[in-house]
Amino acid sequence: MSYKLSGYKVFIASPGGLDDERRAFAKEIEDYNRVEAVHRGVIFQAVGWEDTLPGIGRPQSIINEELKQCDYFILLLHDRWGSNPGKNKKNATSGTEEEYLTALDCFQEKKYSMNQIVCLFKSVPPHQLADPGPQLQKVIDFKRKIGNEKKLLYSNFTSVDEFNSLIRKNLAKWLRDDNSGGDGGYLYPKGPPDLPVDIEPKSDLDITNPIDTEIQNIIDSAWKYAKEGKLVDAEIEFSKALIESPSENQLLNFSRFLIGTGQLEKASVMIDRAIHLAKAGSNLIMKARAFTFKGIVLRTRGDLDGAEEMYKKSLANNEKLGRLDGMAVDYGNLGYVFQIRGDLDGAEEMYKKSLAINEKLGLLDGMASDYGNLGNVLRTRGDLDGAEEMYKKSLAITEKLGLLDGMASDYGNLGNVLQTRGDLDGAEEMHKKSLAIDEKLGRLQGMAIRYGNLGIVLKTRGDLDGAEEMYKKSLVIDEKLGRLDGMAVAYGNLGNVLYARGDLDGAEEMHKKSLAINEKLRLLEGLADQYGNLGNVLQTRGDLDGAEEMYKKSLVINEKLGRLQGMANQYGNLGNVLNARGDLDGAEEMYKKSLAIAKKVGLKPMTEVISQNLKALKKSKK
Repeated sequence: MSYKLSGYKVFIASPGGLDDERRAFAKEIEDYNRVEAVHRGVIFQAVGWEDTLPGIGRPQSIINEELKQCDYFILLLHDRWGSNPGKNKKNATSGTEEEYLTALDCFQEKKYSMNQIVCLFKSVPPHQLADPGPQLQKVIDFKRKIGNEKKLLYSNFTSVDEFNSLIRKNLAKWLRDDNSGGDGGYLYPKGPPDLPVDIEPKSDLDITNPIDTEIQNIIDSAWKYAKEGKLVDAEIEFSKALIESPSENQLLNFSRFLIGTGQLEKASVMIDRAIHLAKAGSNLIMKARAFTFKGIVLRTRGDLDGAEEMYKKSLANNEKLGRLDGMAVDYGNLGYVFQIRGDLDGAEEMYKKSLAINEKLGLLDGMASDYGNLGNVLRTRGDLDGAEEMYKKSLAITEKLGLLDGMASDYGNLGNVLQTRGDLDGAEEMHKKSLAIDEKLGRLQGMAIRYGNLGIVLKTRGDLDGAEEMYKKSLVIDEKLGRLDGMAVAYGNLGNVLYARGDLDGAEEMHKKSLAINEKLRLLEGLADQYGNLGNVLQTRGDLDGAEEMYKKSLVINEKLGRLQGMANQYGNLGNVLNARGDLDGAEEMYKKSLAIAKKVGLKPMTEVISQNLKALKKSKK
């Protein structure tokens, strides 16, 4: 039996010195075609200068013509810019630059099929960044330029394995685009809680080796650049500080920056070096900090057990030293692990322990984080008024201290409260305020969360195309950062877009992807949401028994967590199943349970929907 394949050409451009990555690129595409793409009707073809046939004319011009026939373009750079291609219309200073500029023209002109441009930078060792030669300097200048323009997202990688992972993620995105795939949401949408701020206590400096003034100035400059979103310049400054003072403190300063920019593998290497140095020097303060940072990396990758172990190691060291500020950070981080797992009581206990210490020490930034985290717990339980109060307490502090990253989280959290209450205009305003700050700071994780929340606002308004665009933006960033929990939310939200469009098969695929991640990470809230979403798909197909099973699974988890909104949602869904079977009394009972909770929590959109269902039910009974 014959079948059709959609073919896409992927061009890779790079200067010399990246042969391993170019070979890995071709092999990854070959493997991806065999395992994922071909059976879905798509085939990708790797294209590079090696594939260009010889001919008459300037060699680079021949390569450019081949590039113009391609659908995707990957720019790969490390520490070399490349050789001069000769006289050319674009005044490019290397063949790689000319290929990039050609791809950019193709992307901007509709007559070409160029769909996307991806920039990948191989990590450069700190000693090279601190003292770049002419070739590396051109790469740095280019990276700085695209970072400042904010037109293209770029990714960093350290190893060939990490490079392969980035190629797979982009191929997966392009495959979804071909299949008009998207990623879903919730029947009664609710944005994910903001991640707590991992605070670095002011006293977390290496007191056994005080930093001299010159090094401190470099560090201050690095963080200033980072806060301004000048990530290339920040990384250069951190590299200079590390070369001048290769201590645990500088390794951790650098790793903290790397974590924030999604360079987890490079950060992990530096943290391990810091742990080794701290152990060798019996420096318990640095050991505690290093364990904390390692925990953050593991948590971001979805290894909650590993993260908990690291946070507890940090706590043990801080308790031994009697360092209350460090203990507050550890309690906060442990609270977040518990919260992700759905242990709200355990999370609340940890956050309150952290808050008690921060209040005792007068650490306002720590108090702001604790208020925000406690607000997330209350919001999950459905106490919107209590959550709002906590978020406003946090915002008052972050505004007073000028903590932009904290303000972004607070605006986002307040937006989620307004969104749940049905105030979409107010929610949108808060989310946009939050997004503006995150974009200014280059906080990719925050941007991913904001895009997701704005998508939910748009979906609630019925703008499915706008919502899909936001969810896909969120997914791209989460894939880049390796944030599995964020990817699970994005898949779920895109599934709901497909469900609203009537694409039940596509919706089911997205919800199952989300469910698989939530099962892997043991994320109870996510499991509850995806069981509910899969129930919607089954019910629409007419499989009432299957839908009922999914709704009941979701309800059990929501009751365990005390998630009132989730409980109201599933009571309503179970009412729909009973109504469809003709069990009007049973349906009425479920709708009334749902309505009582919705009114208690202040869920206006849900209250309106369930009230309408009850009115229709009463008419049916007559």
